[in-house]
Amino acid sequence: MLFIESRTAEMDVAGSLRIAVLDALQDRGLSPLIRASRLHCFEQALTGSERVGELERLVSDWSDKEGDAPYVRGDVFCFDDFAHFLIFGEAGDGVAGIRAGIVYGAETDEPARKLEAFCRNVREAVESAASSSDDAGLRDDRAPARFEWHAREGGGGGGVAQFSSAAGDGTQAPPPGPPRGAEAAERLRVVELLEEMAARNFLQRLSDARADGRVAEMPASGGGHEPVREALIARLAGAGLVRREVQVSCRKDGRSLFRLPSPEALQMVTASNAVCSECGAAVADERAEELLTPTALAASMLKDGAWLLSSLRTVLVELGLPERGIAARASSGEGAAQMLADVCGEPFLFVLRDGDFNTADVRRALESEAETHSAHLVVVATGKIQDEARARLREHARRRSRTGGGMEVVFIEGVETAPAELRQALERVSQAALTRELYELDASAGFNVGYMLAERFRLVHRTGALQDLAASAAGSLAGSLREI
Repeated sequence: MLFIESRTAEMDVAGSLRIAVLDALQDRGLSPLIRASRLHCFEQALTGSERVGELERLVSDWSDKEGDAPYVRGDVFCFDDFAHFLIFGEAGDGVAGIRAGIVYGAETDEPARKLEAFCRNVREAVESAASSSDDAGLRDDRAPARFEWHAREGGGGGGVAQFSSAAGDGTQAPPPGPPRGAEAAERLRVVELLEEMAARNFLQRLSDARADGRVAEMPASGGGHEPVREALIARLAGAGLVRREVQVSCRKDGRSLFRLPSPEALQMVTASNAVCSECGAAVADERAEELLTPTALAASMLKDGAWLLSSLRTVLVELGLPERGIAARASSGEGAAQMLADVCGEPFLFVLRDGDFNTADVRRALESEAETHSAHLVVVATGKIQDEARARLREHARRRSRTGGGMEVVFIEGVETAPAELRQALERVSQAALTRELYELDASAGFNVGYMLAERFRLVHRTGALQDLAASAAGSLAGSLREI
């Protein structure tokens, strides 16, 4: 999917100066797409390139004086994995100015730095064009020295920060932010394991048994499906979610004497000739059982759907959302949590439920929706989303639509389908934002510039994927030939 960031400056550049600004940008390696197509058209009309500049000036002067729109409204500058845009005449809230931005995908490196460099180039181009022009071209006697870029107001960024600092029900603290470095890699391993229902169910039974004092009912070995169970236990232990313990009990009355962290520790105790405090027998002769207990990490990941929060955060980051635009908090329901994400300036509210989503969850979801003013509500449940809960949320969305505030509700059952369904929902918002951001260039280009850029990125990405596939196939073939 594509993302958009932009900056504005209160600098009204007159129409007579805009072509000179585009010239100065082209000298800096930024080729304006719309202007290039127009110049090609003039060259075809003149059957030569000798007087293209003069024809452009004549058409520009006529359009600015007689036309309904200025000749240069802005332009687009395309690169391999991103594109810049520049729009004259608007800085927000009806104030004249310039808007500069970047359109980029998840694979684009350092988009913020690229946008900063583009804004610097635009400022230098405006100052250069103004200094070399007989007409200052900057209305209201604004000096170029006052040229300052500002982040655009609005969007979901402020809401994300406020959401992050609040508790879900006014009493709980928000969960900690995402882990970093080695801790993040370990956490990802844990979350991937907990995405398996069998692993979660086993851990939940183990936790319930421990809470009820029934740990002995969950031995480390024994029971049906032994190989499958042993493999699961080994994976859980390797991820730090369970640990093996040895419980020593008195053979005479069955009372638990003590627990040890490993069989090796038991060997050390028996070697010391220790005796049972109940019957006086040697500890080596008492009953020893290897048990499983959940770790503190397992408890923290299962509590309030923390693992589900981590899983969804990973999906959103892989789709390209910056972590600074994502905030999470626990909800008041057991196994429930919430997340707010800024997607192209629009807030997305995610309501997560580790289990079935019911009408009680609907009430909490609507309270958070009213608080965040989100136009997009995504329900993610590992269990079933009850029909009554679906009906209530859909009816709420219809009521909002009738009052002029549109609302989209997305239902996702199971974490397996979440990446594909979230990509579709986020891409719809991305396409709408792209069209909304660039519609002012449509008349100059003669087509929907936002749609064109979206399809252009898809084609470039597809071509790159096919080239990688062809290179991989060629490498495999070459290796096979060498073996022959």
